[in-house]
Amino acid sequence: MSQTFLERALAGFCTLVILSGCGRKSEPAPPAPTMPSVTLTNPEKRDILRLVGQPAFVNAYEQTSIFPKLTGFIEKWNVDIGDKVRKDQILATLYIPELVEDHRLKKATVELDRVLVDQARKLVDAADGTLRAAVAKVAQARADVGKFEAEVVRWQSEVKRLTSLVEQRVVDRQILDESTRQLRSNEAARDAAVSAVLVADAQRLACEADLAKARVDVLAAEARVRVADADEKRVAALVGYIDLKSPFDGIVVLRNANRGDFSQGISGDQSANSFSPLQSSQKAAPVFAVARTDVVRVFVDVPEQDANYVAAGTPAEVRLEAFNDLVLPSKVARTAWALNLQTRTLRAEIDLPNLDTKLLPGMYAYGYVKIQRNGVLAIPSRCVTKRGEDRVVFLHRDGKAYQARVRLGPTDGTWVELVAIEIGGRFVPGDPSLQVIVGDPDELQERTQVQISKPGANATAGGDKP
Repeated sequence: MSQTFLERALAGFCTLVILSGCGRKSEPAPPAPTMPSVTLTNPEKRDILRLVGQPAFVNAYEQTSIFPKLTGFIEKWNVDIGDKVRKDQILATLYIPELVEDHRLKKATVELDRVLVDQARKLVDAADGTLRAAVAKVAQARADVGKFEAEVVRWQSEVKRLTSLVEQRVVDRQILDESTRQLRSNEAARDAAVSAVLVADAQRLACEADLAKARVDVLAAEARVRVADADEKRVAALVGYIDLKSPFDGIVVLRNANRGDFSQGISGDQSANSFSPLQSSQKAAPVFAVARTDVVRVFVDVPEQDANYVAAGTPAEVRLEAFNDLVLPSKVARTAWALNLQTRTLRAEIDLPNLDTKLLPGMYAYGYVKIQRNGVLAIPSRCVTKRGEDRVVFLHRDGKAYQARVRLGPTDGTWVELVAIEIGGRFVPGDPSLQVIVGDPDELQERTQVQISKPGANATAGGDKP
């Protein structure tokens, strides 16, 4: 009977446990995933204006620091800061007396060498006259040879005739002896004339050599003149550096010149303060600085992604805070063409006319470059996302999202130019018929099923297309 009671108690306990388990509240099953709700848009023709701007300063079109080339004392200075100067106007004069005297010596040397050239030319004339006289002597000597040769022939004939007559005892032998002596005398005179020809010809050759030497001496003297003249011009060029001149029309913006200052070519004005502006890397202070301000420049560094759309002639403008945010329209005058390797930017320069000299170098400004793309195919910027290193959009086809890489142009923040899109593994120009998904790109993957929230609506960046 006790065993039966125990069995009943155990059975009741089990029943209680089972009933308590059946009464516990169960967790709800997780809901099935829902499709992302998106809208669709088509690429459309748009005018995109992108402003690339940054703080800047007004810069002089040109600004040159005037350093002396020579070492000397400042004898006088003619202009002060704020003075308008003209090109080649003398700003200051150095005192270098030894250089001036050296220049006078070089000029005197040139004059002396020119006199020596005249002297050498006269010696040529003299040598030429001597040569003509020698040639005449040779001709005279040869004429004498001919005369005596004729006398010899005459007396030879006479001696021959008289010899025959003496043998016939017709003429006395004394007459024959006298004719023979005349023959011998003329033969000696003929031989002497031949020797005289040789001597005169030798003198002619010597005179020709003297004439050639005189002509070479003229060439040497002329060469010395050219050397002396070049040396004089070299020193004259150095003397020209005594006057410090303005390189262009402008305004003096710095003066370190004082009378009696010792100025060195390598280090400028040695008496200038150590904190003087525009010092070189060798701590050399310029004597003057001249700025050209009829035109001023403003620099804008264009980011790399916009660099290809900026060139000479691109619209630009400059805002000047000093003139109550005055905006001056202009254009890009030039670009550096190459990017700065450190900043990855393209230097663009804006030129502003400054005829009234109101724009002062150093003024704070804000430069803008306008990148205007008219009538280009564009899509909303929020359609674009990044997947790794690529910029992509999602296209709608058959209720699914398909990822496509894109090449983009400038953006105005709301719209971005669609340059090309990858279709079938290759990039092709954009097509207005493309259905581009506008939605949360984090919810989209390749072949994700999507739900069109507004079927047939052409969603734009700001809502429905107007």
